[in-house]
Amino acid sequence: KQWYNAEYGKQWYQRRVRGTLTDLWNICPDNLAACQDSNRNFTPDTYKFFEECIEQLEPDSGVEKQYYLTNDTAFVWRSLRLLAQQSIPYFQHIQNTKNLTLTDNLQNIVGIIGKEHKKESGMECN
Repeated sequence: KQWYNAEYGKQWYQRRVRGTLTDLWNICPDNLAACQDSNRNFTPDTYKFFEECIEQLEPDSGVEKQYYLTNDTAFVWRSLRLLAQQSIPYFQHIQNTKNLTLTDNLQNIVGIIGKEHKKESGMECN
């Protein structure tokens, strides 16, 4: 008793996959426009991503250095990826301060981002 026909299985699979792919491709007729749509941008704004970190680095925040987000290796990795994607000039700052650890460099960059945001929003900077 043969319950599986290899040829029938292959045809069924091809029809199933082709149908699914056709449905996916027909969601938006212009695929380039769909890729460039603002709804497809899943990366956060640089300031919004670092907002909590900026608050932690302020002297009056009361957060001890050992609890800074910049000490979390996963946060450092995500931060560097975001900066590489959106803000390449900050890497020049890392290159100029080769003697500091990556955590210290990231803290300096977060401080710079906070100062730039204060200038842009019209708040006074020390």
